[in-house]
Amino acid sequence: MVNESPLTRRETEILGLIAQGLSNDEIAQQLSISPNTVKVHIRNIFEKMAVQSRTEATIEAVKRGWVAVPGISVGQEQPPPAWPPLTERLSPWLWLALGGAFLLAVLMAFWPVRTFYARTEAPAFTTDSALPVSLPTSREDVARWSTFSPMPTARSRAAAALLDEGWHVVGGEDASGDLDVHEVYVPKRDQWRTLPPRPVAARGAGAAGLGQRLYVAGGCSGAAALTQVDVFDVDAGAWRSAAALPAPRCGLAMVAWQGKLYAFGGWDGAQTSDSLFIFDPETNRWQEGAKLPAPRAFASATAQEDAIYLLGGNDGSEQRAEMWRYLPAGDVWEPAPALPQACSGLAVASDMGSLYVISGGEGVDAYPHFRFDFASLSWSTIDAPRRGPWHHAVAAMIGPNMHIAGGWGGDYLAGHEVYQASYLLFLPAQQGQ
Repeated sequence: MVNESPLTRRETEILGLIAQGLSNDEIAQQLSISPNTVKVHIRNIFEKMAVQSRTEATIEAVKRGWVAVPGISVGQEQPPPAWPPLTERLSPWLWLALGGAFLLAVLMAFWPVRTFYARTEAPAFTTDSALPVSLPTSREDVARWSTFSPMPTARSRAAAALLDEGWHVVGGEDASGDLDVHEVYVPKRDQWRTLPPRPVAARGAGAAGLGQRLYVAGGCSGAAALTQVDVFDVDAGAWRSAAALPAPRCGLAMVAWQGKLYAFGGWDGAQTSDSLFIFDPETNRWQEGAKLPAPRAFASATAQEDAIYLLGGNDGSEQRAEMWRYLPAGDVWEPAPALPQACSGLAVASDMGSLYVISGGEGVDAYPHFRFDFASLSWSTIDAPRRGPWHHAVAAMIGPNMHIAGGWGGDYLAGHEVYQASYLLFLPAQQGQ
């Protein structure tokens, strides 16, 4: 008798494809949905069936009569394997084989085990891979927010920069590890295109655009911080190398200002750094600027008129709330009003009057979102369509709107949210906390 199924029609369809041995990508392609959506459905199927694996789900589904697999019928039981009778005398050769197998099992049990997942050796603040996966919170309708075309690849800790023809998002990480994926968003069409991948897979790289060239520097590849700098020429549609960073950096913040690149802080593979590296594309050389007031990694930066603002980040042991103002003309640092709350991995962008901080933080906690007003030098709160954790997304100001894509929110995200920044009404945030 077929048991009544608690699965939806789509979940039953996906369960049938799982039983056929299809991968998540193959299921997504066949059903014309994203791999991330497939993962959510599979998680729901496992919860409803109280199973832990695809094999277990298939066996239970066949037993209950929810799916059909050629060669197996509902209720069909397989006889247990027949062991040879123990009354027969075992030959010396068989005793020798059994003894060898036992000795091998003992050696394997006590032999030192080497893990090949190098990312687990990196500090927790450099990756989201160890976070518990949960179903992302549902989106809420909030004024001034709209949903645009999602990224083809769900990921967090990507590098991103805005060029004339589009918004480039490179690398990052997902459940499979560090990524080399390169996708560009074309605002006029609300479409994403896939471009040649970066020559190295890495998360936590810095990115900035100069003219028709995208510069991507450093990043984490497993547990190692990189010095590699890659340049994508939009006109040629190809990558080339540029002068390497003076030292390895992961989680650096990078900004283009008046024809040069500024790379702030980062993690060098052992500790967070207070370095400032300045790149001149004319000479293809890096030089050192004035050091940060304190070491930072995974801070965020944005240029505003004659200054660059650096805010948040992790000092290697905890998240920070400081915001500093860097003046490139004098190579000097100035203090600025701190964030209302310490956080890192912020999605930051600015227009002529405001600096917007959407998403941020670490782990599974939810963090508020803020706006900084340059005229009053004060912070205010902003509502957002996500209520759960949302950090290490990428952001860009395109016209009057702030675009935010990807990040971590219980799982790796592909969503693309757009915030209408003009004519913002806000409530003052409490100061001095």
